[in-house]
Formats: sequence, structure tokens, C-alpha cells
Amino acid sequence: MSEGENKSANLGEKIKKAKSQYSPSQQIQPKSFGKVMKVVVEIVAAMAVGLGIGILIDNYFETRPIFIIVFFLLGSAAGILNVFRVAKSLQKN
Repeated sequence: MSEGENKSANLGEKIKKAKSQYSPSQQIQPKSFGKVMKVVVEIVAAMAVGLGIGILIDNYFETRPIFIIVFFLLGSAAGILNVFRVAKSLQKN
């Protein structure tokens, strides 16, 4: 055997050994990661929309920062409600 073939054989053995050490439960499941990302996006989007509406209303009425705070809190509450809804639907599945 040449030196290159010997290295590739050793590499194959090392890969098999490394794969056998990890069980599927130790790896992040793609479905779980997708669900987590969905929750994160929903809460951030709700907060951003609330903040944006607050900024627009404050600029219109020149009442900074009253509506920014109010709508940011409303957006945060909506985001948290969305998280609870997603968690509830995940429990059913």
C-alpha cells in the first residue's frame, strides 16, 4: 500500500470511531432547532413591530417617549403570548 492509501484508510477508521462515540440524542435535532428559531423570530418581530408603531405615533404627536414605551410593552406582551401558543401546540404534538 502506498502512503496516501494508508492515510485515507486511517482517516476512515478515525471517522467511524468518532461517529460511534456520538449518539443521536447528543446532536441538535433540526426540527427542534427550527421550532426554537420560530419562537425567537416571533417574539423579536412582535417587539419590533410594537416599537415601530410607538416611534411612528410619537413622531406624529411629538410626545416622545410615551408611545414608544407603551407599544414596546404591548409588542412584548404579544410576543410572549405567541410563545405560549407555540409551546401549547408543541405539547399537543
